[in-house]
Parts: sequence; structure tokens; C-alpha cells
Amino acid sequence: MTIRANKQVFYGRIVHSRSLTNLEILSKAALGVDENGKIKFLDNGIDSAEAACKKHRGFENAACTTLKPLQFLFPGLIDCHLHAPQWPNLAIGMEGTLREWVENYTDPIEESYHDNEKAQRVYSEMVQKELEIGSTTVAYNSTIHYQATNTLADMCMKYGQRAVIGKLCIVQGSTHGNWEASSEQSLEDAQKSVDYIQKIDPHETLVMPCLQPRGGPYAPPKLMAGLGEKTQNKGGEKIRVQAHMCETTDDMARTFKVHEGFQNYSDMYKSYGMLHEKSILAHCIHLSEKDISNLVETKAGVAHNPNSNTCLRDGECRVRQLLKAGVKVGLGTDCSAGYSTFMLDSMRQASNVSRHLAMHTGNDEWTLKFSELVYLATMGSASVVALEDKVGNFEVGKCFDALIIDTGLHDCINIAGWEKDDLALVKKWVFMGDDRSIRKVFVNGKLVAGKEK
Repeated sequence: MTIRANKQVFYGRIVHSRSLTNLEILSKAALGVDENGKIKFLDNGIDSAEAACKKHRGFENAACTTLKPLQFLFPGLIDCHLHAPQWPNLAIGMEGTLREWVENYTDPIEESYHDNEKAQRVYSEMVQKELEIGSTTVAYNSTIHYQATNTLADMCMKYGQRAVIGKLCIVQGSTHGNWEASSEQSLEDAQKSVDYIQKIDPHETLVMPCLQPRGGPYAPPKLMAGLGEKTQNKGGEKIRVQAHMCETTDDMARTFKVHEGFQNYSDMYKSYGMLHEKSILAHCIHLSEKDISNLVETKAGVAHNPNSNTCLRDGECRVRQLLKAGVKVGLGTDCSAGYSTFMLDSMRQASNVSRHLAMHTGNDEWTLKFSELVYLATMGSASVVALEDKVGNFEVGKCFDALIIDTGLHDCINIAGWEKDDLALVKKWVFMGDDRSIRKVFVNGKLVAGKEK
């Protein structure tokens, strides 16, 4: 897939993360995007878009956008963990435990995607909405149906969303018919989706395949070993993995019954070759010290889902401990155990969970700083999905995945008295904004969504 667009220059307030502690806000800067959607320059020493066009060779005839005084450019949000088939179930079923929720709500709706027409309806609506709320990249969990999984990839290609997608693998421990006939069938169908995604986007311009066991209780040793062999890809470029780990103590106990001889969840995944730099592990609440050391050693990443962990009362992921150890951490929304797929909600909930940890322990060190919240939702998530060299901030050479944010509208953001404070505008958007603030959404330099599309 070749991207072709006019060269573009954006001028005004530009916000992005350089690191966990460095939230860079450039009050008057210019950013240039080439015809392939790549960032060619970020110039903080310029006074207009037109001046940038004259200064930078090849941009003389670029399309110019000058941001309004209360607008800013922000990197596209990256959701590390979202269950696409559960989209219709948002806000339903929070009364029970994780297992009760899975068996009463999740298994029935996931099984229903044997109807591929339903997959087309739901995924078409969902992908468009996810783009409208600023999620330019999403790591999607699908269902056991390769046909529906392939349809999800089609929708991401159609609407221009970057995505990691894989067929879910379940052969036991599930209910309502939401399982596959055998490990052999599960592996065969998983390969069908990998092959299909690589066929429709061989250069991973937008969509990337992954291998996806639901978790230890649902994928017995034969299946897990087969998935491990596939992710290693015969020594070639590894195929991404998405999986759940240490979400609840019950889930861990069930895992150790299926995979005997292990005392640490990560040891199980590692033994099958499933733990590496392209592994996305959701939740990771009840980790042992060995689990943490395994994550550091293998460079596997953690998708922190504070909304769902709170709703189902699973526990509190100790993000500060992971960051201090050097573990990659990003944010997810975990639809539909989490009631919102808006990444700003995930940032807010991550802040709250960290503050609750501080209250429980009497140690304020657990509290996540604002710069860290922004990093987790952008660069942190990019590293977890193994795209840190491609997206996450506005470094030259990366793809232009970006949002134009407007804090000067008649919506729920109150900026009175703070109009000249760049950091305050960003904070007010993160903690008070909604989809109305997101005026334009770009992926690979192409306008794909937003209120002003």
C-alpha cells in the first residue's frame, strides 16, 4: 500500500513526549510532513508556516495549516488492549467478577461473531468511532473466527486506522460454545488470519498480525507450543503476541492447573517462546519478582487497563514499580470490561489508580505525574506494541499520526484565566476533553477523522 498526499506544514503549538519526564511543548513551531506521510522537520525557530515553507527545501508549495491560538497538535493516541467483538457490551456486566463477566457476557457475544455480517456491521462502526476519539493505533483482540478477524483488518484498512490484529485461540475453559474444536484447528485458523493480514498489507503500512491465546486457562500446552513456534517465525522477524497475564489470582490458579510445573505466569509463556520484544501482555496486576525480571529480560510490554481493573475489582497494576524496573508500559481501554474506549479516560483512570496506591501505602511515589500519563498513552504504548520507531511522538522520520485539538470551544473545557498557559491547556484537555475537542485526526499524514474532516 503506497501513500501519496500533498506535502503539509503545520504551525502553532506542538505537544509531544520526549521521555517519561520530558513533555515537550513548543509554543510556536512548524512541522513538515512529506507526500508519504513521514515527518521531515520539526522547527522551533520559525515564525510562520509560510516561513517554514521557504526555509525547508521541497516544501515551497506545501499545504499550510496555522493552528488557532487555543489549538495544539498532539500525537495520535495508542490503545494497547481493546476487545473489538465486545464493543456492543460497553458498560454492561460490571456487577460480577472477571470470570462471571466472561461467562455471562463475553463468551455469548464473542461466539456470535460466527455471523460475519455482524462482524462487518460492528467493526465498521467501531473503527470509525475509535478514529473519531483519537485512537490512531489500536491493539485489537478478536474472536475465534478467522473470517471475522479478517473483516476487522479490512475495516482498519478501509478507514485508515493502524492496528495489531489476531484471531483469538480458545479450546477449553470457555462457555456458550465459544471454543474451537481442537488445538490443530485453532492453529490452522490463526495462521489463516496471519496470512490474510500479511497479504492485504505486506509492508505493515497500517495493519499487523499477531498470535493471540486468550490466556493460560484457555490454551493447553499443545496449543501454546504451536503458537510459540509460530511467533518465532522460523528465526525470521517475530510475529507479535497478544495475551492476558496475572489479571486475577483465580486466573493464575487456573493457569497453573493447565500448565503444570510453573509457579510464575511469565515462566509459562517464556517456556513456549511467547515472551519477547513483540509481546503485549494485558493487565499484569499480580506479578511476582520473577515475572518482573522476565519482562525486563525479554523486553515484553505491559498494557495497563485501569478502567477495567477497577470495574471488575481485579486489583491495581503497580505501574511505578514496573517503570522503575525498566518494563515497557502503555495504556489500554480493555473494552468491554472497561466501560470506555476513550484513551483520555484511560489516562485519567491511570492517574486515579496510582493515587489510590499512594493512599493505600502512604507513599506518594506511586502517583503518576502528568508527563508520565501523556507518555504512557503515546510513546509508552508505542513501545509496547513494538512501533516506537514508527509512531508515538513527532520525531523526524516517524509517521505523522496526529490530532488537532481545540480547547477554545463551547464544550465542557473551561479555560478562563488559563488561555496563555500552554501546559494548562493540555491538562484541561486530558482531564476534561471529549471527542468535540478533536477537530482532525491524521494517520500516515492522511486526514481520516475528526469534527472538521
